[in-house]
Formats: sequence, structure tokens, C-alpha cells
Amino acid sequence: MLKHIKRIDTFGKNIILVFLGTSLVNVFNLLYQLLIAHRMSGIDFAGFNTLLAIFMLICAPLTTLQTAVAKYTAEFNAQNQIKKIQVLLSELIRKMLPLAIITFIGFYFLSFYIMDKLKISSVSAGYILALLLASSWITPVLTGALQGLELFKWLALLSVIGGALKLVFAFIFISLGFNIAGALGAFLIASLIGIIISFFPLKNFLSFKLIEDSINFKDFLSYLAPVGLSFFCFIALVNFDMVLVKYLFSPLQAGFYSLAQMLGKIFLFLPGAISIVMFPKAAGLKAKNMDTDSTLRRSLLYACSLCIIANLVYNLFPNFVLKILTGKVFAESVMLGRLFGISMSFFTLLLILLTYFLSIKDLRFIKYLILFTLLQFLAIILFHKTLVQVQLILCINSILLFFMHLLLVYKKGTVPAEYEL
Repeated sequence: MLKHIKRIDTFGKNIILVFLGTSLVNVFNLLYQLLIAHRMSGIDFAGFNTLLAIFMLICAPLTTLQTAVAKYTAEFNAQNQIKKIQVLLSELIRKMLPLAIITFIGFYFLSFYIMDKLKISSVSAGYILALLLASSWITPVLTGALQGLELFKWLALLSVIGGALKLVFAFIFISLGFNIAGALGAFLIASLIGIIISFFPLKNFLSFKLIEDSINFKDFLSYLAPVGLSFFCFIALVNFDMVLVKYLFSPLQAGFYSLAQMLGKIFLFLPGAISIVMFPKAAGLKAKNMDTDSTLRRSLLYACSLCIIANLVYNLFPNFVLKILTGKVFAESVMLGRLFGISMSFFTLLLILLTYFLSIKDLRFIKYLILFTLLQFLAIILFHKTLVQVQLILCINSILLFFMHLLLVYKKGTVPAEYEL
């Protein structure tokens, strides 16, 4: 009995550790965004946000690689199959390296074209983006291994160090006048240092020699696909509007939109850790055939409370909040900020639902998520007379998606086998 309690206590401590680490990283990321918003012009800030949105969109499927690596590493570790962990990690690194090189070469030569189309003068920012995209093939393998091996102290430490380094180097580079390239360069340095440090706790699980053992990579990929698709759609829903606005509107208008988007990111940062904590809780209850609805209800309640408070604060003191967040206040950005508060609040609640469905392995939601992601993209392309119109599209789509997924929760009944991973 004491052993069982001790195990539960350790699990609880790990959740608290990851929660605190994630919260601190979110603070660093927020300060990073605030620094850039305060030190750059509206036009440069829009350019940076556009490149960051492109990075997040392309890397969204790759980030789910961490989830799959963590799952298989944890299973092999529990069965003391150390050789299989070595095979999994070593083979993935071998497969990722050529893809990283191809990605870098491709985006390196496309940099001038991309910067020209997005009206960004810094071609060097495109080269840095190419390196960032290349490194994103390696990072999730290492972080997933740390998570699966329950090396949570290392995982939290790497996240905090990366966030702090990104902030420090961004301050240095932007102060030297590098602007967009400096902000992305700080991101790149933090990522590369994180990769290097990750090899120390994992050195016994990585080998460049062929290991006489094998694992079923088909099962691994089948687990990865639906998770990657879900996260890609969500990232597209909350980020691709900035890319379209940068392309469809003037640099000045894109600047107004980008400043207001800073507020929207707050709504995603504040409750983000709730879904991270909820995922293992709901998955554990599901594995024991216990009720998971109460966990979902509490998560939605906490997230909703945070969003309501944030909306109230902004709507009561919009000029003050924008001044604090961006250092600039424009009437256009104030109005857009009110709409961002609505759209990002419902997207935040949607993320809670998506995480819940993935934790209980119910994939009925995916077809609706894909459909409405495409509809949002087409709606912005067809109806973009004003920036307000673009934001209204996001508001309507986020509300529809949230209630549609909420309806799926209460109509789940018995999940058919084809909807399970």
C-alpha cells in the first residue's frame, strides 16, 4: 500500500514539475514576444510573426513525433527492453538527418522568393528559418525520449534554458540592429543548444552502430498520423490568418493586425498548461475504464474562467493592455483585440476538447476539424475587405468548432473500433 502511495506521489510530483516548467517557459516566450513587439516597428513585427507562423505550420506535424517517441520509449523502458529503445532512437535519428539536410537545402534556395512574396527585406531571416526547420526534425525525437524515460527534470531544465537563452539572445541581437533576423537567430541558437544538451542524458540510448534488434515502425507511424494531423489543423486555425493578412493587405494594415494578435496569444498561453496536465489524467482514467467526463469539465471550467478574466481586463483597459503588450496603441488594433479575445478564447476551449479526444483515442472529431480548417482558409481568401471581417471569420469558426466538438463529447456512447488508434 505504501509503495502504491509512493508511486502516486512521484507521478504527482512529475506533473507539478512539468507544469511549473511549462509555465515558466510560457513566461519566457511571452517576454520574448513583448521584447520583439516593443523594439520592432509594426511592419517588421508583422514580418517576424509571419515567418514564425510559417515555422509553426510546417513543424506542427513534427512536434507530434515527440508524443509517439514518448509512448514507445515508455513501453520499452517498462519492459526493460533497453535494446529496443536504442533501436528506436538511433534509427529515428538516422532517418531524420537526411530529411533535415534536404529541408535546409530546399528552404535555403527558396528564401529569396519567400521573402520577396511576403514583402520582407531581410533575406538572411529566410536562411535562419531554413536552419530552424532543419533542426525541428531532430528535437522531437530527443524530447520525446526524455519524456518516455521519465527524465522530467532534464525535460523541464531544457525547456527553461531554451526559453531563457532565446530571450537573452533576442535582446542582444535586436539591440545590435538585426531585427527580424536577430529574433529568429535567437530562436535558432536556443534550439541548437537544447539539442546538444539533450545528448548527455540520452548518450546510453543512442548509437551510430547497427543494433541487432528490430521494432515495428508501422505501428509507430500509425499512432503518429492522427495526432500530427490534429495539431497541424489547430496550429493552422490560430496562425495562418496572419500569413494571409500579410499577403492580402498592406504592410501597415498587417502591422495593426499583428499587434492585436499579441493579445490573442495571451489567451493561448494562459490556459495552455491545463491541456498538458489533463492529457495523462484522462488517458489514465480511460485505461482503467473510469469516468473521464469530470476531468474534462474541470479543465474546461478552469480554461473558461481564465479566458473570461482576460477578456474583462482587456475590454475594461484596452489601451493600457496593448501599451503594456506591444508598446503601441492604434484604434484599429484595439478593435481587433476585442475580436481576438473572443476567437482565441473559443480556440483555447477547442484545444482542451481536442486533447481530451486524443487522450481517450476517439478520432471522430478529425473529419470536422479538417473541414472547418479548410473552410476558414477559403473564407478569408474570399471575404477579406477589412481586417475586422477576417477576425469575424475566426470568431464564427471557433464558436462553431467548439460547440460541434462539445456535442461529440456528449454523443460519444461507445466509440466504434475504427475511431480508435
